[in-house]
Amino acid sequence: MTTIEPPSPAGFADALRALFAEPGLHAALRRTADLAVAAIPACDDAALSLVERRGRLSTPVAAGDLARRVDGLQTRLGEGPSIDAVWADDHLALPDLADPAVTARWPRFTAEAARLPVGGMLAFRLFTAEETVGALTLYAGAPGAFTPRDLELGVVFSAQAASALAAHRRIADLNRALDTRETIGQAQGILMERHHLTADQAWEHLRTTSQNLNIRLAELAASIALTGEEPDGADRP
Repeated sequence: MTTIEPPSPAGFADALRALFAEPGLHAALRRTADLAVAAIPACDDAALSLVERRGRLSTPVAAGDLARRVDGLQTRLGEGPSIDAVWADDHLALPDLADPAVTARWPRFTAEAARLPVGGMLAFRLFTAEETVGALTLYAGAPGAFTPRDLELGVVFSAQAASALAAHRRIADLNRALDTRETIGQAQGILMERHHLTADQAWEHLRTTSQNLNIRLAELAASIALTGEEPDGADRP
């Protein structure tokens, strides 16, 4: 786990602003997890969960092994504070995972988490006005370690981190869209030269072949651009 000295208020603000300057989404996620451990006094570990396509949650980054294991446990069981923070609650404060109210809400999760060195959790939904990005979950090894002040810090931190991560994700999506557009253009050019098609005819052939073979258009275009050949089963234009 990366060790970072707890920042002053000014240093904390500077670190949050620096999230926007990270070179990519993964780097911003890593910096967010490490900064959370440094900035929240009782936090021993932290993990970032992201909402992927079709609402699936993944945990691409954790500051340490404990967070990775507990987040993985929630994903496997389909229940837990991190999941509910995304879909049901803006934030959850669970200073003691053995509390009867906690075990009643997540019986399977708390039963298995009891075998791990985790005593308390704080879970925050990462969201902006436009979208829910995922969740930030903080872990304490000892029960009762998290205080109301830790929760307050986490609410502020998660709000700022969500804005930075959403911006990085939009940039990544735009870059992927540009790459896909360029690849489709390359595939169109190959079809135009090979079959003496216009640009519109080549596009229509790609679209029809994608539907007939049940292949995503981007994957079909990438294959043609890479090999110079159409897949088996493609109709001749």
